[in-house]
Amino acid sequence: MNNFTKSIVYSGVVLAAGLVAIFAIYNNMSEQSGVSYIEPAAGIEGKMETETSALPAVEGTETTTMHHEEKTAEEHAEDAHNTASEVSEDMTKGAEELAEETGKAVEDAVEATEETVEDAVKTVEETVEEAAEEAHEVHSEEATH
Repeated sequence: MNNFTKSIVYSGVVLAAGLVAIFAIYNNMSEQSGVSYIEPAAGIEGKMETETSALPAVEGTETTTMHHEEKTAEEHAEDAHNTASEVSEDMTKGAEELAEETGKAVEDAVEATEETVEDAVKTVEETVEEAAEEAHEVHSEEATH
């Protein structure tokens, strides 16, 4: 990998990490804050919600149930990894296409330079031949005088 490709891949990874951070902050801001929100020290994050019992004898008694978040941290990490992989692949493909196009442009420039050099060499050769013919004619005229 050349330095250009490495920088493109690195930029993609940084972009993906930034997106993950933005989504994490957004998800944390949209969460409820207060007594009903419990943040575990480890494990699956959940919310405590109160429900009234359906039993008539204990009516008014509250029970708590745990509801799992829609997406766990592992799923978010996997999504971020997949996004980073896709971005990295897309950027690698883009870098390869750019390298191919650059290679073609360089080849075209080299061909144009070769043609220009060949034309210049032909022009110089013709000029030298004409100068040699003129010098020969001038020398021949001087010799006859």
